[in-house]
Amino acid sequence: MSKALTDLFAEMTRNLADERDSLNALDGVGDGDAGDNMLSNFETITNTLRQNEGQGSVDQALRAASKALRTSGKGPTAPMYANGLEQAAKDLEGKTSFGVNDIVKLLGGLLGGVQNTPGVKQQGEGGILDGLVPGVTTFMQARNNGKSTLEALMDGYKASQRGAYGTTQQGSGFGQFGNNDTSGKVDPGAAGASSLFGSLLQTLLSNGLSAGRGEPTKTSGFEELFGGQPQQSQQPQQQQPQGGYGDALGGLGDLFGQLFGGGGLFGGQPQQPQQRPSSRGDDPQPRLRDQEVI
Repeated sequence: MSKALTDLFAEMTRNLADERDSLNALDGVGDGDAGDNMLSNFETITNTLRQNEGQGSVDQALRAASKALRTSGKGPTAPMYANGLEQAAKDLEGKTSFGVNDIVKLLGGLLGGVQNTPGVKQQGEGGILDGLVPGVTTFMQARNNGKSTLEALMDGYKASQRGAYGTTQQGSGFGQFGNNDTSGKVDPGAAGASSLFGSLLQTLLSNGLSAGRGEPTKTSGFEELFGGQPQQSQQPQQQQPQGGYGDALGGLGDLFGQLFGGGGLFGGQPQQPQQRPSSRGDDPQPRLRDQEVI
């Protein structure tokens, strides 16, 4: 099985660790462990993929990760992501390698599997799909319009954040907390989906720029992920001084620094702060920057 897929999830998991406390804070209506659960679940996925390296195909490894998540996953989103991995395995059937362009099928499979999970709240009802649907659909539309994977992920990430913020308009929790009033609160499942996009974007940007410059990558998996890929953008891009993947990035490098400069995908202070509900106490809110959701 492809080492690229394992290293991709491993790096995403490390990035998600920065979001654990923020996601826990959003889970005030529940057990306060949404961030702990998401990090644990992605550690389970990564460990299972690592165990399947060098044997079988990508879809077999994803099915093994799905099974592990069903068995030992934590929280209400574990079976949703397990279904997503199962669908992604079907979409990547027979592949023995994993490259940047396969992210389209990976994300599409995750969305399809989550949507088909029994009992999942539909988009607009205040749940995980409010973050996942706009993120994946915007990403795919951007790719179809000729944007690079990184540019499309940036668009998807911002759309996912807007969707997560929209859950403040819904009034009920999920599962055993379905009767709790969540008006004015961001759903932690939707915020987790946004964190997933942000961690993937952060991983690809940091490693893709090095690969594009011909610099040594962190692992051989990332060398495989970016190696032999065609030019990501289907439209001519203006030459950028940094070279390599910078040609396809346009102004994303500077924008990415603005988004994550404060530490963590939900961290930092906005350059022009506006009054927001407190992220402490009974009304936790994600610490998203103003420019991230515009």
